[in-house]
Amino acid sequence: MKKNERIVIARNYDGSSEGGIQHQGVEVSIGHLSSDKSEHLKSLLQNDNLFEERTFSSNTHQGSDFLTELMDVNENYHKQGMITYEEDLEEDIEDLSTDNWCFADYFELVNEKAIKVVFEGQEDLGWTGGTILKIPKKGITVVSIRSESLYFYAEGALPVDRKKIIPNISDIPKFEAQPGIDTIWPGSGFCDFNILHSVFVDGEELGRNFQKEDSEGKLYYSTHLLFKDGIVVAWLATNNNPHFFPFGDEYTETSLPCISPYLKENDPEAYEAAVKSLIDFLK
Repeated sequence: MKKNERIVIARNYDGSSEGGIQHQGVEVSIGHLSSDKSEHLKSLLQNDNLFEERTFSSNTHQGSDFLTELMDVNENYHKQGMITYEEDLEEDIEDLSTDNWCFADYFELVNEKAIKVVFEGQEDLGWTGGTILKIPKKGITVVSIRSESLYFYAEGALPVDRKKIIPNISDIPKFEAQPGIDTIWPGSGFCDFNILHSVFVDGEELGRNFQKEDSEGKLYYSTHLLFKDGIVVAWLATNNNPHFFPFGDEYTETSLPCISPYLKENDPEAYEAAVKSLIDFLK
């Protein structure tokens, strides 16, 4: 009978130095904005009802039921996991992982079936791995991105004989782990980022422990990009404070103003102009 050994792969992305979250996770949804939702959005903008005052832990802020519900518009794409950048998978600040595994070289051994590249339709980017999903070039598409607290945690029990020496990485036998990472690249001056959503050993996916991942259970602001025929035409968000990665000023090169409580409070004229422009677009 083969002997099994417990394996835990835990990782976190610390975005606090960028104004973000110490354990930063992300949920991404992509889908078609129906005519009914377009009309609803237009009505909310015309009547200045897109954002409502809310109270949480004795603190008052502005939120939006409509934008929150856009996270459920996801027939084209939906993933949730740890946000990362340029495959940065080194940090496990709480030291939750077992020491019997290591990641293989990312560019030599990834799980191709678990890799997806999402971008806004350029033909010459030269992607060579994974499944490519282009944002539709017809109709109105909404890309929704919500930040949340998440400490990636996957675990399992594997036969000890799967351990091996990994050249240039480990001189003692270890399980060789493969990350499942999607790349999200909205284009149009917005920063790309990655989502660690799964891990594998010899093609077998380890189960994620969502209870341990979401111990804090905090949801932060959401960002929503509206695409018309494959081009970003509007940027909306629920942030009451400055954006952080991947939408902070240092990461974006777009001229689009973000329709948000923060812009409404700090630059009312720019907010009104952005709202008028979006209403005209939705007519």
